[in-house]
Amino acid sequence: MFRVFIVIAWAVLLVLLLYLWADVREISGIVKENKRELLRGNLSARAAESFPNFQEEQRKEQEQKRQQEEQAKQEKKPQGMPLSASEEQVLDEVLTEFLG
Repeated sequence: MFRVFIVIAWAVLLVLLLYLWADVREISGIVKENKRELLRGNLSARAAESFPNFQEEQRKEQEQKRQQEEQAKQEKKPQGMPLSASEEQVLDEVLTEFLG
């Protein structure tokens, strides 16, 4: 009778070990898949950083040129109404007198 219980206990222990082994294999497969996906994502992100789209580069260059043109236009804009000859002369006299 004692031997029967020992054999049943060994059988139950073996079944539990088989379940545990199957779970460990399943978990290791999931971990490997996740590692692959992370590496793929990491490599694709690195590739995107080192080799950006040419369209994006062109768009950035066009934006920079447009901003430079806008700045040049703003610098060239006159700040007020143009001065007449008599007003310029008075301004020159005042400046020379003030600056000495």
